[in-house]
Amino acid sequence: MHTMQEAVRQRILPLMAEKNYSISELARRSNLRQSTVNDIVKGKVKNPSMQAMLQIAKAFNLTLGEFTTHEVFLQIEDQPMKMNR
Repeated sequence: MHTMQEAVRQRILPLMAEKNYSISELARRSNLRQSTVNDIVKGKVKNPSMQAMLQIAKAFNLTLGEFTTHEVFLQIEDQPMKMNR
């Protein structure tokens, strides 16, 4: 079982290798700050925003659906949702 941060990381890393993208190249193509991409790739972001995942998916010429329907997302363990107040 995986957490969301592990699933996102395990989805991004092979795509980066396939496209030969560095973190800075992925940041440029996704229009995100390099520090944000670095934190996501290193697993420092527990729940990446949908907007960030959408921009990353687009950087790989994928839809958000194509990005998130990968088998690694089927292995996410249930995590209690926290309500921001």
